[in-house]
Amino acid sequence: MHRGFLDRHPVRKDDTSPRASSRRGILRVAKFALASGAGFLIAEAVLIAGVFALYHTTRVPDVASASLAILGLDALAFGVGVTAAFLINERVTVKAHADGRGGWLARWTKYQLASLLGNVLIIAIQLALLATISLSPVFGSVVGAVVSYPVTYAVSMRFVWGVRPLRD
Repeated sequence: MHRGFLDRHPVRKDDTSPRASSRRGILRVAKFALASGAGFLIAEAVLIAGVFALYHTTRVPDVASASLAILGLDALAFGVGVTAAFLINERVTVKAHADGRGGWLARWTKYQLASLLGNVLIIAIQLALLATISLSPVFGSVVGAVVSYPVTYAVSMRFVWGVRPLRD
């Protein structure tokens, strides 16, 4: 039977060594990425379902007639996706720290703000790449997400849960 890295080198919760703390921090980064990815997919599903419900197709007519509806759908999708990511992070990523850091509603609000910061960075990068090298917004969003991830992670860990980003 094949044993994975974590099976051969388990990180015990009672191990307070710097190496174990660092390994738990790196594992937290991966869990946060998975939770963020799940939230993104949920947001995209909400957006697609909303566009289909409004227009009975995934094609939107034109910017002028669709902008308010799309903006509303974007806001709804963002809120639902970020809430899903928050819930996953609460239960999986930082479960040991979640209860001791203010009330659930306070943490959820702070997480929404941290995610808003990440999305502002994504949009700024997307627009800058579009203006400077004519990179498609689709690809600009991906670049922006990769660049903003460390900022969003660090702000979320510190501001929402009071956890040092790469340590236990």
